Amino acid sequence: MRILSISLFTLLAAGLLLPSCLKTDTNNSKVLATVYGKNLYFSEVEDMFPDNISKEDSLQIIMGYVDRWVRKQLLLNRAEKNLSENQKNVSKQLDDYRSSLLIFKYEQEFIRQKLDTVIPFDEIEEFYNENSSNFSLNEGIVKALFIKIRLDDPYYDRIKALYKSNKEEDIQNLDNMAYQVAIKYDYFNDRWIPFSRIIRELPEPINNPDHFLLRNRSIEMTDDKHAYLVNLRDVLAKGEQAPIDFEANSIRNIILNKRKQRLILDLETNIYNDARNHKNFEIYID
Repeated sequence: MRILSISLFTLLAAGLLLPSCLKTDTNNSKVLATVYGKNLYFSEVEDMFPDNISKEDSLQIIMGYVDRWVRKQLLLNRAEKNLSENQKNVSKQLDDYRSSLLIFKYEQEFIRQKLDTVIPFDEIEEFYNENSSNFSLNEGIVKALFIKIRLDDPYYDRIKALYKSNKEEDIQNLDNMAYQVAIKYDYFNDRWIPFSRIIRELPEPINNPDHFLLRNRSIEMTDDKHAYLVNLRDVLAKGEQAPIDFEANSIRNIILNKRKQRLILDLETNIYNDARNHKNFEIYID
């Protein structure tokens, strides 16, 4: 470990990463650290620094890398000494890992080239109708309006008077004001969102959200500086069937995964049949 200490002390004293400050081996290569005769060379790390990095950050990066490298080599050396020859024979595991990795990479590239990612809505709708019993809500969802505004804002009282209204004129006036003065204004009237997303924005927790949704259609809270106004325009409780527009993205992913699985299965089958037809393999089992 002495060489490591000398090398890093040299770097610190110099104030920058200069290869000329480092120890050199018999081949005149710059050495950062040595563990049981194995060297870490400056050439292995010199390309790891971002452009325009400061001297201090360079030192932090290289010291961290060298420390991790030394610890790894020490553990490896201990493993080499304490494992039996049979335990150290990992060639089969390495071959299996390499084979699995190459197959995986080839399959991913094949999918990238061949996968049709266009999913028309009627396919989503068909899947939803055929599996409707599987789309049960595990939490309440809402269509809602959320406003966070300063208590001392001159428009606060007007906004508070309008945020529960369903009249088109009131909604338009609210929309115009809230976009200009509210700290946060989200209008989820056209799409379902989890009620938990609203709760995260509030200054106080809501105990038993499922029970709350059964009895309430609005929320008004304040903290020291702000008011939080929520109008729950539509609600579906936990356990009810999820609407198709709420599940559309999940269904799309399911369909894509099924297409991927079909592509891989067809690929394997085609490769197998082609190899069999060309007599590229033999099976010696009666």
